[in-house]
Amino acid sequence: MRVNLKISLTVLTFAFFVMLIISGGFFAVKSNWSSMNVGQSLGTAVYVINDSTELTAQPATTLEIRSDEVVSTTVLDDIYLNSFLKYLPMIILVVCSALLVLTMTLWYVLRRIYTKQMVTIIHDLQFLEKFSEDKVEDQAVAEAFKQLKDKFDGHLNDYKRLSSYLTHEQKNAIAILRANLELEQNETANLHILDRLTDSIDDILTLSNSTGEAMSEQVDVSLICAEVCDTYRKSYPALSFSFDEAGSTVILGKNRWIYRAVSNLVDNAIKYGEQKPIMVSVNNRKGSIIVEIKDQGKGIDPKVHATIFDHNYRINGLKQDGYGIGLSVVSHVCDLCQGFVYVESKKNIGSTFYLSFPQMVES
Repeated sequence: MRVNLKISLTVLTFAFFVMLIISGGFFAVKSNWSSMNVGQSLGTAVYVINDSTELTAQPATTLEIRSDEVVSTTVLDDIYLNSFLKYLPMIILVVCSALLVLTMTLWYVLRRIYTKQMVTIIHDLQFLEKFSEDKVEDQAVAEAFKQLKDKFDGHLNDYKRLSSYLTHEQKNAIAILRANLELEQNETANLHILDRLTDSIDDILTLSNSTGEAMSEQVDVSLICAEVCDTYRKSYPALSFSFDEAGSTVILGKNRWIYRAVSNLVDNAIKYGEQKPIMVSVNNRKGSIIVEIKDQGKGIDPKVHATIFDHNYRINGLKQDGYGIGLSVVSHVCDLCQGFVYVESKKNIGSTFYLSFPQMVES
C-alpha cells in the first residue's frame, strides 16, 4: 500500500509541475500579447514611415502629413507581434526542456521505488519459508506471496509424505523379501512383494507427473480396466467387469496413469470390501467416459468424503496397511486427464467411486 502511495504522490507532483510550467508559459504569452498596444506605449504622437522605412515619432506641429506615409496602430501591433514571435521558439524550447527534465526526474524516482520493491521481493523469495505478511508493504504483493508460500508449503508437505510412504512401504517389503530369500521359501509371496514394490514406484512416478504435460497417448479405458480386473480376479474371484460395447471409451492420457488409478480403487475395494462382490464398469455417457467401482464393504462416513483424497488419509486408521496414498494418486490422475473423481458412500453399506474423463475427439 505504501509503494502505491509513493508512486501516486510522485505522479501527482509531476503533473503539478507540468501544469505549473504550461500555465506559466501561457500567462507569460498572454501578458506580453495584452501589453503590446502602440497607442499606450508610444503616446498620441503621429507615426510615419520615412524614406528609410523606419518608424519614427515627431511632434504633430512640425510634421508634414502625407496620406501615403501614415500608418495605423493596428499595423504597428502586427509589427510588434512579429518581433515577439521571433522569441516564441526559444520559449517553447525552454518549456520543453523543463518538461524533459521533470520527466527524467519522474522516471528516476519511479525506478528507485520499483527497484527497491523488487529487491525486497527477491529477498523475501530467498527466505520464503520465513515469509510474513507484515513485512510486505504492498497488499497485492503480500497476497501473491501468501499464495506462493501456500503452494510451496503444499509441495513440501507432498514431498515429505511421499518420502514417508516410500520409506515405509518399500523398507517393509524389502525386509520381508530378504527374510524369505534367506529362508529360501514362499516364492509366490516374494513375487507379490515385488509387485507391491513396482506398484509403489509407479504411484510415485504418477504423482511426479505435472498437469502441464502433453497428453498425446490414446488410452482405451475399457482395456485398461479389463487388465486390472484380470489381475485381481486371480486372488479375488468375486470381482466382475462390464463395459460399453457400443460407444468409444478412448481418452487422452497415459496407460500407466489409468492403470494405477483403477488399480488403487480396486485394491481398496478388496481391502475394505469384506469379501463381498465388487463390480467395475466402463460407460460412455454423452462424451464422458465413466469408470464405476462399486463394493459392498464398510463404507465411508459422508463427513470425510472431502478429505479421503488427501495424502495420508486411511479409512480405518492404523488397523489397515497402507498410507492412503492410492486415493491421492486417483485424484491426481483425474487432474492429469482433465477429469474428476467423486464418491458415493455410507457407513456399513458400501462405496461407489466414479472416475470421469473427457472422451477423445477424433479430428
